[in-house]
Amino acid sequence: MHDINRIIVVDLLYLGDLIFAYPFFEELRKNYPEARIDLVANSKFAEIVRENDNIDHVYSFNKEWPAARSFSFVRKLKKNNYHLGLNIHGNWRTALLLKLIAPDYSAGYGGKGRGVFLDKELKTADNKHMTEVYLDFLKDIGCNISGQEIVPVINFADKTDQIEKNLYSKLKEKNLSFGKDYIVLNTGGSWPTKQWPEEYFAQLADMIISAGRDVLFVGGPGDVERVKKIIDLMKFKADNICGQTSLLELAFVLKKSQLLISGDTGPVHVAAAAGTDTITIFGPSDEVKYQPKGTGKHCIITNNKLKCRPCGEHQCPLEHHKCMVDISPEIIFNELKNRGMIK
Repeated sequence: MHDINRIIVVDLLYLGDLIFAYPFFEELRKNYPEARIDLVANSKFAEIVRENDNIDHVYSFNKEWPAARSFSFVRKLKKNNYHLGLNIHGNWRTALLLKLIAPDYSAGYGGKGRGVFLDKELKTADNKHMTEVYLDFLKDIGCNISGQEIVPVINFADKTDQIEKNLYSKLKEKNLSFGKDYIVLNTGGSWPTKQWPEEYFAQLADMIISAGRDVLFVGGPGDVERVKKIIDLMKFKADNICGQTSLLELAFVLKKSQLLISGDTGPVHVAAAAGTDTITIFGPSDEVKYQPKGTGKHCIITNNKLKCRPCGEHQCPLEHHKCMVDISPEIIFNELKNRGMIK
């Protein structure tokens, strides 16, 4: 495909999936260095991708919009007259969006009849990390891929000073600072089955603090109540900025921290892309496809004794949730000891 000057990519998936697509955009840019490359992203997470140098414009799409607002959004994008449209999400909503944006040529993940909306229908590969799956997408549409492993890297561009200033004000109000060498805990999860038990997080936090380290809780607005319950279960005092940062501010906090402990959810992938070490507790999701990728050191904790995982289910089909409840706080604490972070 030549003479392509305007490209639109559609991806309304979660935060982690957007982070995994960073190498995709880097290689897409190498193949089309002069093209305008735009992205339609979930409005909840669009802020962080706006700092990606390989994307020219990020359009925020809110899944809660009524039909009239959605069609108005599509009409606006259609006027850009895209030469190439790429659907790396692959559900009915994104298939219809791309069809209505009407690029000259479209390619994307199909299945379940969605291929009728595409000029080229692609299939996702199993047993590969999502960064590799997205790069295979580019290969399948004729792009050249460098062959070297590319990990997601968040670039704060020229916003570092402003982010620091905003964070300084927020942290000062809570008598916090970047000076502490935090071990950060992210307790949320997009599915109930991805969430490590609240009492386990409380026990682990107490163990870390009693060993002389500082603990900081982070998360989005939807995690505030959960973090409050965890802190109420604790014996010691931990710092908490859950629900009080933008995505870019959260990325900056994680970049300044030593380690993040989390389940398989968006912030752990942000931390990895910011260059921070991670310990990730995997339950129902597949660590082969979704483990954090970044320049730091990343440890995966799973219950390897179970044959039922990864099931990929939002509720435990067997109603025992052993993939998470059998991973004790002591297991995570011992990993910290092994790393020399706890004496």
